[in-house]
Amino acid sequence: EVEAALEAARSSTAQPRVKLLFELVVLTACRSGEARLSRWSEFDVKERLWTIPGERTKTGRPHRVPLSSRALAVLKEAKAAGRGTGLVFPGIRGDRPFSDKVLSRLVRKLEINAVPHGFRSSFRDWCSETGVAREVAEACLAHVVKNSVEAAYARSDLLDRRRKVMEDWARYIAS
Repeated sequence: EVEAALEAARSSTAQPRVKLLFELVVLTACRSGEARLSRWSEFDVKERLWTIPGERTKTGRPHRVPLSSRALAVLKEAKAAGRGTGLVFPGIRGDRPFSDKVLSRLVRKLEINAVPHGFRSSFRDWCSETGVAREVAEACLAHVVKNSVEAAYARSDLLDRRRKVMEDWARYIAS
């Protein structure tokens, strides 16, 4: 159903930047506000990495997001459709981001039986069903380890393992 939702968005009459924003949210399993407010300076295309600053994450800590090949292609398209601002997805006015309702309106208009945040849940279910280790799946979602003892020993963000997961997720939703 995720693939069908992406296809519905791609073939819709929505603004190209809105469609790309939606796709990046789904591909990266990030929160919509993290993508909506993203700036070009956060992306390292050579390293295939997006570092979301702590002030924009739910945890208050920076979150490194490995970028799949398709996510990089989406960013390339966003660059071409952009307006030369620091924002990856500038809104209608160009110097400001899209409203926090833009993706909710898109999925409602397309009659997709989901909310934008639900695609994070779809990603998590896919991880569980395909054998992705729990700690890797949770790191992809930037979830914090609640157990203080476990958290004290979990110092890695498992970036290399997450790179493979995100590439596999992108292939899965495009298959």
